[in-house]
Amino acid sequence: MVVIIFLVFAWFCIGVTVCLPNKLPLVANLLLFMVIEIMLINKLTVLTYNLNLLQINTRSIPHYLSMIMHNDITVAFVLLTFANVFLTTSKASIRWGISVYAFLFQMFTGALLRWNSVLIYTGWNLGLEAVMIIALMIYALLMGRLFQRIASKEGWMR
Repeated sequence: MVVIIFLVFAWFCIGVTVCLPNKLPLVANLLLFMVIEIMLINKLTVLTYNLNLLQINTRSIPHYLSMIMHNDITVAFVLLTFANVFLTTSKASIRWGISVYAFLFQMFTGALLRWNSVLIYTGWNLGLEAVMIIALMIYALLMGRLFQRIASKEGWMR
């Protein structure tokens, strides 16, 4: 059952990203997705294996697949959507709205991971989770802005 929940979340996040009316250029989005993915993989590796702050439930294949889908698809596409909307609009209300959506959605899905025993906090807490999400959002914005500038200088804009 837990795999189905995170599969639905993954498809929802992909669908939201695909249906955005205004997006960064395709090359900028591809590069942004890759740097976000690199950061997410490294974050998970450092927090679980190096610092032992988190423990992933590897005893159950559905639980492990749920973690992989969450980290590699859901969070990556939420951050990609966040960067695309934030960087392609000038309205403050839309920027605030996408920021709140991205933050709360990641907090909610993280809570679902804990409630379903997919992820176990051993030295981690909600405060650190919130700081990590905000740091990832800032990272996505900075990289998105960089790729947006490169795209405009190189003529990749639509």
